[in-house]
Amino acid sequence: MRTAVDDRPGTLAALTVAYGREGVNILAFQVMSSGTTAIDEFVIDAPESIAPVALATTAEQAGGREVTVTRVDDAALADLPTRYLHAVHEILEEERDLEDVLSDLLATAPPDVADYAGHDVLELRRRDGTVVRVSRAVPFTLAERNRATALVSLVSNAGIDVPAIAPSARTGAIPVVREATLADIDLIAALHERCGIETLYRRYRVPLRMPMTTRMARRLVAPEVGASLVVQAGTDLVAQGSLVPENPDVWTFEPLIEDDWRNHRLGAQLIREAVTRARAGGARRLTIISAGSDDMLLRHVGGAGFVARVERVDDTIHITIPL
Repeated sequence: MRTAVDDRPGTLAALTVAYGREGVNILAFQVMSSGTTAIDEFVIDAPESIAPVALATTAEQAGGREVTVTRVDDAALADLPTRYLHAVHEILEEERDLEDVLSDLLATAPPDVADYAGHDVLELRRRDGTVVRVSRAVPFTLAERNRATALVSLVSNAGIDVPAIAPSARTGAIPVVREATLADIDLIAALHERCGIETLYRRYRVPLRMPMTTRMARRLVAPEVGASLVVQAGTDLVAQGSLVPENPDVWTFEPLIEDDWRNHRLGAQLIREAVTRARAGGARRLTIISAGSDDMLLRHVGGAGFVARVERVDDTIHITIPL
């Protein structure tokens, strides 16, 4: 229940006493003050016999104005600052869409009517100038607007679909396979921006809809376990692969090759280096993982001179090379 009240001593007590008399349990509340008026928001547990309109009437009789009562789920009981911190993690690390996260935080799900269009609109501007819009029937408070603005500012441009930049130029430079370093962070990010949606999906098995953050790129070039291999052509990185020891006998390898270079022999070079390192580490098998069928990857394995066993595991293809 949300209501406007005069911002003076006793108004909150009047509301809580009125609900207490009706047998309504107050589970959580917050006060959002703005000068002479405050917005009191309660999460309440009411007996089934009390209709929402009766809950609103009780608040009005206790001095409330512009009362709204809406149903909520258990998420409404979570600590609000913690929810916003989790939201930042979901956007930056789990790549959730910014608008979806804001809709969850601000409870913008519309009433179940065909002509709903939203009574209040919140417009938030990203740093690149694009605008995120969310709307709902219950007006947004000043505190909610400030929180949402701070969240958008913090996550910057995450969640924007960025068009792929021009492919790296194929000069006469000979591609070189090497281990990645922290100096490659920007080059790794640029490689991902040049890759198409399908290429990225084969590598990560989830749709990527946001620019790569520095944190994500750092994890790729400097993993906690295993090694990151890259292929450099001129001043660009045109391929990357993560080599991970799952156990002493089995290592996994997940390659990413820029679209414009997939028909070249980079994959074979990358796989040969991965095999060499896995064998040196004592592995008996190297399993290359990709989403869905990837005939080009199979050709790279054959081009590297290996015979492999291919099997489907859920929605992925495992290409296992005996060492």
